[in-house]
Amino acid sequence: MGLFKLALQSLKSDLLKTIFYFLSFLLTTVFIFLFFNLAMNPAAGINLGGRDKTIVTPIAVFVILIAMICVFMANDFYVLAKSKDISIVLMSGASVYKVGMYLLLQSLIVMFFAILLGLLLGYLLVPVLNRIFFITFNYSGDFYYVSDRAYVATTIILLFEVGWCTYLNMGYCYRTSINKLINDSVKIETFGFKLRKPSNLFYILAFIVPLIIFPWLKSVEDYLLLSIVAMIGLYGVIKHIIPELIERFQEKYGIENQYLLIVFGNVKYDLQRVRMLVLLVMMSALVLMCSILYTLNTPLISTIVLFSYLSVMILLALTSLFKLGMELKGRKKSFANLYYLGYSLKDLKKIINLEMIIFYGMIILIPLVYQIVIIIRLYSLGLINFYLIALMLIISIIPMLFCMVACIIMYHHILPKSII
Repeated sequence: MGLFKLALQSLKSDLLKTIFYFLSFLLTTVFIFLFFNLAMNPAAGINLGGRDKTIVTPIAVFVILIAMICVFMANDFYVLAKSKDISIVLMSGASVYKVGMYLLLQSLIVMFFAILLGLLLGYLLVPVLNRIFFITFNYSGDFYYVSDRAYVATTIILLFEVGWCTYLNMGYCYRTSINKLINDSVKIETFGFKLRKPSNLFYILAFIVPLIIFPWLKSVEDYLLLSIVAMIGLYGVIKHIIPELIERFQEKYGIENQYLLIVFGNVKYDLQRVRMLVLLVMMSALVLMCSILYTLNTPLISTIVLFSYLSVMILLALTSLFKLGMELKGRKKSFANLYYLGYSLKDLKKIINLEMIIFYGMIILIPLVYQIVIIIRLYSLGLINFYLIALMLIISIIPMLFCMVACIIMYHHILPKSII
């Protein structure tokens, strides 16, 4: 069978994973195109990339970087989910080049159709978005205006995405084949150098101290600077402290409650896989929220940043959904084993519901703690009103809640059918 047919067959056999991978490129393409087209519309008065007197250009760079990271994370989830297929092809005697081409063909097929459809959807949404902005802010302009520079900028970003994903995928295939040959030598790559891990107390202080100092700050810039310390603390809390707390909880209560033993084991595994995602959620929320507050005197710019905030939170929420969606096949076997061990379907649904609530609860609440402290302080100073607070909190919470419900529904569908 030719590599192209084999790649198509693999895409069809793992249709759900293919759909998630497709959606990551599709939504990123739509968002980047709409953002560039709006920012480059002459009626908006923003000279993006030129003598821009607003903060739209740095915000554009930040938002596009987040969107690209979401694509890279989705690509990583997809490739890791294909590791079994890759190992089978390797065991069949295929060379590294053929294995790389096998994975490359799958990626390029998905990327090609996702980007084309994304550009088409973006083009169709242009008049809708322009109409909303122009009517809201009483600007006059062509609702159907499409900037040629928006196509050029979007194409450049997408070419970089495709090229970098291709490079990472080929590198993964190469490392996989080498690791099969020198598996015992893989660990000898630090050359004896190892950074000392900071204590848990350091991470706890880095996480808590900003919360104590935030209420005393008065400028948006100070919030952003102190947020860097908070993110260091958050990284340590997610990587070291929460897993240790989960292990202690399992040792103390796991024997008495088998449900919690399974639930927290799954939550620990999920958090280890999405540490970067939680950091991105917090960083995006704080940076874009502070940017909205910084631009309140220019409503159009503030609304563009608000639109960016909404888009980024949707992309990050969907990235979490993609990650959990990639795990469906493996979890299906695990749930089947639990079912045969005596767990009822009601028990399995209880495990799924609790796992998703705890997992998404952490993703939502940990960054939200900092946002609430900042919001309360700024509200007490009279710098923001209740409606803006509600809007920012809705943007932070609703996309994640939607994905939590979607994950619960997906996981319920893979449970074994009752034999009674």
